[in-house]
Amino acid sequence: MIKHIVLLTWKPETTKTEIDAVSQGLARLPEDIPEIVSYHFGPDAKLYRGNADYALVAEFHSEADLKTYVTHPSHQRFMKEVASPILDTFQSVQIEL
Repeated sequence: MIKHIVLLTWKPETTKTEIDAVSQGLARLPEDIPEIVSYHFGPDAKLYRGNADYALVAEFHSEADLKTYVTHPSHQRFMKEVASPILDTFQSVQIEL
């Protein structure tokens, strides 16, 4: 099992509407990408200073399934059209479970 963790920081001028569009777009991806085992995402709860603005935690059965997700046309389209225009920084880490 592979856990894929993503931390996003938005550009300063990013609006709530744009962030909501990210959540809506991510919510649709499991319908198109059956390799996703579990998928959780959302804005930071603002409990600590210095956190990223948004996080995604996904699980996949294998590295191959993760690669399928990353290269899937629906994911690529979402990144290009919705997330990338408002993205300031992006970090990810993968953990083998």
